Amino acid sequence: MSLENVATARGEDGQPLEGYAFHLVNIECMPGSSRFNVVMELEESVEDLLPYLASIVPGCTYIHGSGTLQYMESGHIVSFAGRRATITDVGDREEGARWCRRCFELIRKSKHERPRLVPVHEKRPTVTVLDIFRALPGTNCGRCRRPTCLAFAAEVFRREASIGQCPPLMEQEQAGGAVIEKLRANGYPVP
Repeated sequence: MSLENVATARGEDGQPLEGYAFHLVNIECMPGSSRFNVVMELEESVEDLLPYLASIVPGCTYIHGSGTLQYMESGHIVSFAGRRATITDVGDREEGARWCRRCFELIRKSKHERPRLVPVHEKRPTVTVLDIFRALPGTNCGRCRRPTCLAFAAEVFRREASIGQCPPLMEQEQAGGAVIEKLRANGYPVP
């Protein structure tokens, strides 16, 4: 069920943007939630651009021929498929509009840089929440300002926190080396 009708997307200057429209929808599995998902309707299909998007989007999942590219950023799952993009878990229309502009800029960037990009036909993240959790000290010390190491690992995985926010791990240079390299290889910001 749609929360709002399709609206004209607007740029930073308040002028209408060409290329997409969006609307917010209730999160089906959470009917009483005040959070929403965004559905972007694109004027043009991005299917041919997906291999180029995969080359510039860190930590995405893309298998050529699947017609879908997904990635996670700041706790939001973003998915591109055909003439549609979706963004999960936004609080309101303004936040949804910001994410739509961000996604559309990625599309424009991949179009513009396409001649210089090397298309990627298969890409999957190579780091998991458990990889991150296993590298942490496991003391639940709270110095990262999370109640447990597992909660912190989940936030790092969702790109809501940086591994550098774990003081015990950062104090032991060797302890997190392998996971830090995996995070770096998957486009995560690392110290």
